[in-house]
Amino acid sequence: MSLSPNIQRSRAFTLIELLVVIAIIAILAAILFPVFAQAKQAAKRTATISNVKQNALAVTMYASDSDDVVPLVWQRWPENLFIIQLLYPYTKNIDLAWDASAPIPNFAGGRPTVPTNASGSWGNWTSNGTLGWSNGGMTVPIQGHRPRIMSAQENVAELMILGACNIPSRQGRGCFAFTETQPSCYEPNTALERGDANSPGDAAHRWHNKGLPAAIMDGHAYLAKGMFYVGRGDCNAQTFEWWSGKSSRGDYTPNNAWSTHYLTPRVLNFWGTWWDGAK
Repeated sequence: MSLSPNIQRSRAFTLIELLVVIAIIAILAAILFPVFAQAKQAAKRTATISNVKQNALAVTMYASDSDDVVPLVWQRWPENLFIIQLLYPYTKNIDLAWDASAPIPNFAGGRPTVPTNASGSWGNWTSNGTLGWSNGGMTVPIQGHRPRIMSAQENVAELMILGACNIPSRQGRGCFAFTETQPSCYEPNTALERGDANSPGDAAHRWHNKGLPAAIMDGHAYLAKGMFYVGRGDCNAQTFEWWSGKSSRGDYTPNNAWSTHYLTPRVLNFWGTWWDGAK
């Protein structure tokens, strides 16, 4: 027995109903897609914090095997090894030099073959990682760039030794290390080739919701917020003005907006009191 025409028509969707359903789906997609993107970035941020923590623990293990001396950031004479190579026996993973928020770029020659070439240079893989080391946290510049002694430090729960870095002009590559006071001053839309002032700030603002995935000397890691003074094209000028006119003479009285930010104890200890070898 066939259905009557009236019953058949009652089971069909009208054009208006279809449009309403499509509109509801579009609205839900518009709401959910950004949430999914944020969740994905949060997962990458968590992976990055895990990477910096693994490096910090490797430094602790290296120091325990080396009379409490941390590895030099730049190189160890006479082997000319970079820190990622010195720490490889503890990390067993060369990918730990990279921020998980961006893909690792392709380099000529591909990935280093480890550990067979651990005694030689790893080239771009080592020097362009998007996790950079703090020279101010790891070395003592005023004493011939000697490595710091772990047990001699006063602020091991605050002193950052490794953080995310990014230099957009270098096509996904970062910085091997950043130095001294400048990273606390960030200039938006500016990417210095050396990355001293901008690379940690750019990674924080571009990838990590204005926080810096950071490894601390005592081995813990977290997303550090409030560590950047956002400048307006004058980070280098403000750094030089304060350092040359004040700190180089032992006077640490703030004399511009950046130094006022930098000299707060929390920010100062985070980036390293690099002018004082005792710290």
